[in-house]
Amino acid sequence: MNTRRNRNNKKSGTFIKAAFFVYIGFSLLAIVWLKAAVVNLEYELGKLDRLRADLVSEKEMAVVHRANFFAMGNVEKVALNRLGMSNPERDNIFFVTRTSAAGPRTASLK
Repeated sequence: MNTRRNRNNKKSGTFIKAAFFVYIGFSLLAIVWLKAAVVNLEYELGKLDRLRADLVSEKEMAVVHRANFFAMGNVEKVALNRLGMSNPERDNIFFVTRTSAAGPRTASLK
């Protein structure tokens, strides 16, 4: 009986040792995989940061171009050359004055 008990203890001890080493192996693989994932995320973050910097500089250039397009000299030049407008003459200037709004009217037969 004693030998049977020793045999069962040896089997369970061997199983526990093997399970422990498998657990350690999977833990090491998980740590390495997590490190690789972190490095990959840092690489992606760097790429996105460079892209953000490029977009910010492109936005600044767009703001400068927009301000240049809407400058009064450019608007006047485009209006005269492309749209065929001309400077107003004194005869073509009309002043609009505000009048009081029409009130309610009563219709009667008187």
